[in-house]
Amino acid sequence: MKQRLLLVDDDEVFLRPLHRTLELAGYEVLPVQSAEEALDTLKTEDVDLVLTDRRLPGLDGVGLVRQIRAEHADLAIVVMTAYGSIESAVEAMRLGAEDYLVKPFEAPELLLVIRRAIEFQALKSANRRSIRRNQERFTFRNIVARSAGMHAVFDVLRSVVDLDTTVLIHGETGVGKELLARSVHFSGARHDRPFVAVNCAAIPAELFESELFGSRKGAFTGASEHRRGHFQMAHGGTLLLDEIGEMPLHLQSKLLRAIEEKKVTSVGADRPVDIDVRFIATTNKDLQAEVERGAFRRDLFYRLSVLPVRVPALRERPEDIPLLAQHFLAELGRRLKKSVKAVAPESLDALIRYPWPGNVRELENVIERAVIVSRSEVLTGLEGFLSGPSGAHAPVDLSLPFRDAKARVVEEFERTYVQGLLETHGGKLTAAAKHADMDPKNFSDKMTRYGLRRQTAEPGEGGPRAT
Repeated sequence: MKQRLLLVDDDEVFLRPLHRTLELAGYEVLPVQSAEEALDTLKTEDVDLVLTDRRLPGLDGVGLVRQIRAEHADLAIVVMTAYGSIESAVEAMRLGAEDYLVKPFEAPELLLVIRRAIEFQALKSANRRSIRRNQERFTFRNIVARSAGMHAVFDVLRSVVDLDTTVLIHGETGVGKELLARSVHFSGARHDRPFVAVNCAAIPAELFESELFGSRKGAFTGASEHRRGHFQMAHGGTLLLDEIGEMPLHLQSKLLRAIEEKKVTSVGADRPVDIDVRFIATTNKDLQAEVERGAFRRDLFYRLSVLPVRVPALRERPEDIPLLAQHFLAELGRRLKKSVKAVAPESLDALIRYPWPGNVRELENVIERAVIVSRSEVLTGLEGFLSGPSGAHAPVDLSLPFRDAKARVVEEFERTYVQGLLETHGGKLTAAAKHADMDPKNFSDKMTRYGLRRQTAEPGEGGPRAT
């Protein structure tokens, strides 16, 4: 289908050859001679671009740009102007025109400017649609929860969405820390600016500095071009430092300086550049404990934890489990095109009693596997999809206070879970940790805590050893 241009010019001598040039280039052209005619045409016709002269009878080209922008946000506009009126064309661009042409101009220049204006406006429109989708998707009201603990988290985070306060969201793996971070960004004043998430656990230590701060061509072997870092990409928006506890210690001082000074220096660069970034960090570690053992800088910890927010584990809010299960059931049913409407009462009871070491992420995984194999509208037998003892109650010591009794049940589950995964994976720590979606060091720490040992050597190790 031909792209349609609305051509606005009252000079017949200039209009005819311009009309002909555009038609020969493959455009469908709608010519009018005034801004008023152009606005009337736009009420009934769809066009891809308005090409208007700056000088028009009645409402001029600058006024036309202003009115089009107020009513047609996704329409590309190019203004034509004489040499002596360039300032007016620049004003038109400030009001929303994509570009301007200075008369007289050649056909190749005209066609290049039009093509670029249409492409640029298409990109802007796609970006606006993406922002709208993200705003609709990432909101606190869309996070499924009825527990008081989660609503307390929402209340705290809502209070800072329009501020630049640095937020530290901490909680176990799978509780939804990144979802909360995205909700803060897309609910706040920076919602139409970039949201850049950096998984600190996934970047090799030797690439961390260049990934985060950027690099200049020739800064190191393989640096064949200038590269923007995550800080520069997030300029004007939000930078999420996911699993910040995994950041190498030797780079933490540079991160601290960037946060404090709002400047970054690319690897190989001579001078810093200014950045305007809102920081959110997440972690599944106890950063205070990491500080005490010298694995995390104390000054960086205090800079990041201006507003610390703990997300409760799923086992601490069992009232959310039925709601989440039904939510995932509906979503997955649509995605997998299966008519599964409910969870059987005995299976739902097992879900509520299970301690969910993988939290909400594990619950979604269990529901998805069950929906895939289900041949009924009601999910049954979910107990068989649960790791460890299928949702059975661990012994409870009723002589203990609630907090201590709960801690003992959790410890017993963790011991059984970790030991079971080690047995399943032949004693291989790395494979067991991957299955659990845990950092190998965290998994090893739990083994040490519960006195568990592995007897199988990992790849690259010299032979069997105990851990």
